[in-house]
Amino acid sequence: MARNIKNSLLTLLLLSSFLSAQNNGETLFKQCAGCHGADGRNKAFGKSGIIAGQSVAELMESLKFYKESEFKTHSTTLVMSKQVKNMNMEDLNEIANYVSKLQK
Repeated sequence: MARNIKNSLLTLLLLSSFLSAQNNGETLFKQCAGCHGADGRNKAFGKSGIIAGQSVAELMESLKFYKESEFKTHSTTLVMSKQVKNMNMEDLNEIANYVSKLQK
């Protein structure tokens, strides 16, 4: 009986963690929606590609590029760099997972 309760609690904890990560990705993406659209289908500043439905790997590659690079002139790259500069890798991964699930 105690083992069943322990297993149930562990399952609930894992499910809760998974749902929390999904909600966090959605919450974090809200600051991106101004340029990319709530559905991820806007071409930000008329220049970017549509990000909805891109693979997690593609999205992470782009996000890491903007986070790790330094841009000195005002442009869309500087805007992106400022958006992700203070995010940790977990935040970026949660955004990438959320955006990858948006319909193209």
